[in-house]
Amino acid sequence: MTYLFVGAGQAGGAIVDAIFEYTDDSMLGLFESTDISTLGRPLVFNSTMRDLQNLSNVPAEDQYGVAEQHGLIQGTEPGFEEMVTGGFGRNPADADEVMDEHTAELQSILDERFGSGGFDLDIEENEDSEASNPDPRSSDAIQFAFLFLGLGGGTGCGIGPHLAREIKQFTDGDTKIVAVAVLPNTRSTEESDEENGTNAGRQAWNARYGLNRLEEEVDGIVLVDNQRISYLDSAGGEFGEYNEYVAAAVHDLVAGPMLSSVDASDVDGVDTPDIDVRDIMTSLSFGVGSGESTPGYGAIGRSVTMTKSLTGYLLPFVGNRDIDSAALSRLSASKQTLARADVGDAQKAISLIRAPGANLSAGPNSVETGTVKEYLERSCQLNEVNLGVALSDRNLASVTTLLTYRREDLDRLDEIEQAAEAYEEETEELLT
Repeated sequence: MTYLFVGAGQAGGAIVDAIFEYTDDSMLGLFESTDISTLGRPLVFNSTMRDLQNLSNVPAEDQYGVAEQHGLIQGTEPGFEEMVTGGFGRNPADADEVMDEHTAELQSILDERFGSGGFDLDIEENEDSEASNPDPRSSDAIQFAFLFLGLGGGTGCGIGPHLAREIKQFTDGDTKIVAVAVLPNTRSTEESDEENGTNAGRQAWNARYGLNRLEEEVDGIVLVDNQRISYLDSAGGEFGEYNEYVAAAVHDLVAGPMLSSVDASDVDGVDTPDIDVRDIMTSLSFGVGSGESTPGYGAIGRSVTMTKSLTGYLLPFVGNRDIDSAALSRLSASKQTLARADVGDAQKAISLIRAPGANLSAGPNSVETGTVKEYLERSCQLNEVNLGVALSDRNLASVTTLLTYRREDLDRLDEIEQAAEAYEEETEELLT
């Protein structure tokens, strides 16, 4: 099973880079056994050289510059810095037009990585096995893709839907795609973004443009809203931490069940349900199996608590802390990555509990899985909840929850729609 993590533009590339901090070669890899690189591979596309240079965990061979004159340029190509000279001026239509002219190059990139055994995930070599040399168009080549993009600017918003469409085409429609889309802060459409010379109204217009096109290409959309941190005076410096929060949540949901599964014999008397990426896809879609599946809109939240006191870190068998499972559930939902979202409007939910084995066994310090599920079932209108359990190598218990809404139930998207319409009226008046 192969996962693909694609970053489009500055925001998308930064989140993918944060996700691939979870490897054996990273600092976090010293503490976590779930190495994301054993499941999938990153690809990052950007039109700005500076943003690509800021990436720490995505190797140059997996970075691609997007340039109007040169098309898609791999990060290892000589003269890369001179060819990727800069951005699309917050105009997503221009970015989409450039990508449209270079679809053949994108198909070649995918074929190079996923065709003729070009993507090796520690599969045992066997000349008689089809797995050792997969058909590049088979569903095994890229079963699931996660597309990360920003919706306020030009590059991610413009090329993101196009990337999704080309990935689908590469696998004859077999790949399921989840988009993780970053909404811009639109608290005041009157205030200009001094650094980039554009106002929030234009960013709202871009976001609407991107979402409308994204809906046609992906199977589900997870929203990450920059307005959630806009109230902070230091919001500009909070984006890195916000990206890490989103990366940790995505990593837990995607990699946790695969790489840290629980052996039921080790936790007698406790229910340890499983979830996988297929469950995430189902939770993020409406009408699955009807032939008319439509993408839902998700918001992700994560809460964490220590399972030991400071004394417990120093002395074994002491300092175990009680875990308030109800509080973890509520906090996870309250920290969802979307402003003005009412948990009571959620239609579905999927959640993963991670904790040390000792906190999953029956006892006074265990996580109560039933409490978490009961809270989510009360919140979701369709009463459709999937719950999974995975191990953690650290003395931490976490609940990561993905809540799914219908687009028409999200006030935040109505707000963006209104801001986009106001921007259109304003610019029309200026033109006339």
